[in-house]
Amino acid sequence: MQIKASAPSTEDPSSPHPLMTVREAAQALRVSEMTVRRAIHDRAMPAVVVGRAYRVPCTFITRLLDVADGGLTAVAAELAPAPAGGAA
Repeated sequence: MQIKASAPSTEDPSSPHPLMTVREAAQALRVSEMTVRRAIHDRAMPAVVVGRAYRVPCTFITRLLDVADGGLTAVAAELAPAPAGGAA
């Protein structure tokens, strides 16, 4: 499965959005929406939070799948960026 992520273009309304909904991310990974929400809450998966809505960067999902396609076990928590002001 290949997911393309690119910046939205005002010239091409059909271009993919750089963020995925929780449902889209769950479908891409073939897991439940609750699994994605838990990963976001546990900071094992990066997300953009606006109000009560969560969005997952397509680049993260693509990188996760690319690692797995390369024959390695992809662990979301290991690929997630470290939280700002990380623990010492």
